[in-house]
Amino acid sequence: MKWLFSLLIVLSVAVGLALLAYDDPGFVVISRGPWTVEGSLAVFSMLVLLSFILLYFLIRLWHGLWYLPERWQSRYQKKMRTRAQLALQQGFTELVEGQWKKAGRSFLRSQPQFLHYLGAAFASQRLGQINKRDKHLEKALEYSPSEYQLSVSLLQSQLQIEQQQYNLALATLKPLHEKMPQQVQVLGLLAQVYKHLGSWANLAALLPDLRKRKVLDAQQLQVLEIKAVQGILTEAAQQSLEALRLNWERLPKATRLQPAIAACYARKLLQEGQTEAVEGLLRDTLKQHWDKDLLSLYAHVNTNPTQQLSRAESWLKQHDQDPFLLLTLGQLSTRNRLWGKAQQYLEASLALEKLPETYQALGDLMLQMGETQRGADYYRQGLSLVNPTQSGSGLSTR
Repeated sequence: MKWLFSLLIVLSVAVGLALLAYDDPGFVVISRGPWTVEGSLAVFSMLVLLSFILLYFLIRLWHGLWYLPERWQSRYQKKMRTRAQLALQQGFTELVEGQWKKAGRSFLRSQPQFLHYLGAAFASQRLGQINKRDKHLEKALEYSPSEYQLSVSLLQSQLQIEQQQYNLALATLKPLHEKMPQQVQVLGLLAQVYKHLGSWANLAALLPDLRKRKVLDAQQLQVLEIKAVQGILTEAAQQSLEALRLNWERLPKATRLQPAIAACYARKLLQEGQTEAVEGLLRDTLKQHWDKDLLSLYAHVNTNPTQQLSRAESWLKQHDQDPFLLLTLGQLSTRNRLWGKAQQYLEASLALEKLPETYQALGDLMLQMGETQRGADYYRQGLSLVNPTQSGSGLSTR
């Protein structure tokens, strides 16, 4: 369109000059020293116009030749970008289809960028080629713009976690956490690593940020908190009873009242022979949170059997239909050698829910009462609940 417009202008000027020359051709004289050139104005005007056009095209030609290498380079880069884009699309398509080898080759086919190297790293992970994966990740970090290096490092840590390389993942994530302590994805991955490494103190220290940034929902956070505190208490118990008590006292009251945490602490105290402390702890916690595991522990605490039975029976006012409480009462009655009462409680528990533990307790009771066959029958029924494939097998009495 531009060339057509220019041609129309030139033709219009030429026609105008021709008409002007037709009416009055004019006369031009050019004199220089001994030389003199004479001619019509129309011819002179045409020569000037043609000279201008020729000069214009010569300048355009020079400009085109001067910038020719740059244009070729631009076209070449555009062509390579197109090829790289196609290779990226094909590589990710093959990743989705599970064609790991083809995907790896496609990503590295044509001037790979950081996204290509990320895809190649993922494919290498699936092929179990961990060394190649690490090389591709290094290239991805090298070629990635600064604003995308977080994404590269996050993928690197995810692949390391997937490969159970938790120490490597920790080395990847810690610098990120120092730079961006509130980054949600970094916090979530770091929590996974601390959990797998059993780094309970670090995991516990991370919990407030996990809660504040809503990295996990309330239930997931509670599970993680229980895991961390149980780990801390276990490590403290391995050191000394004093260390165990010190770590327990450092916990917030709401945390100490969680049944799973209270149960963990109670077991550690029982291992140290602190039965009196355990009995009080279980009573206080059961007042706040009724829990079957705490009931089971209470049945195995041996302080004052008569007093324990009396306290447990007071709980029947609110929990008379709880099979776990009835089981606990049966076990405490057995310890007090109240055979009839123990049998009543245990059979009442079975009527509400058939638990392997209840059959075990009834079997023990029958043996103490001298009813060996009935005890064996109860053991067999309990075993059938635990392992149905062995329900028909024989069971020796104790």
